[in-house]
Amino acid sequence: MAFYLAYLLAFYLTFNLAYLVAFYLAYLLAFYLTFYLACLLAFYLAYLLAYLLAFCLAYLMAFYLVYLLAFYLTFYLAYLLAFYLAFYLAYLMAFYRAYLLTFYLAYLLAFYLAVEVQGCSLSSEGPRLRSSGAH
Repeated sequence: MAFYLAYLLAFYLTFNLAYLVAFYLAYLLAFYLTFYLACLLAFYLAYLLAYLLAFCLAYLMAFYLVYLLAFYLTFYLAYLLAFYLAFYLAYLMAFYRAYLLTFYLAYLLAFYLAVEVQGCSLSSEGPRLRSSGAH
């Protein structure tokens, strides 16, 4: 009888322990772990993605877009207008002023040399230049 009781006790203990441990471990691992992993991951991923996308796209991107557009538009418009426009205006004005003054002064100097130095008389037909011949 002791042998039979020891046999049944050992058999049912090992069977129940093996069965219960295997069943509950498999059940806990398969159900709760996958359930919580799937639910929590899906929830947090959906939450974080929705939150981050909504927050980042709606707030940060709009803020930085407005900030950067306002900053760069004002900066580059002011920079381009102040630097390039002023630079090219000053450059072109200086170049054309030098060009016009040079040729205007050359024309006036040539006219002065032709009229005043030679002592030509001015009339309504223009200057009468002396010729080298005896007239």
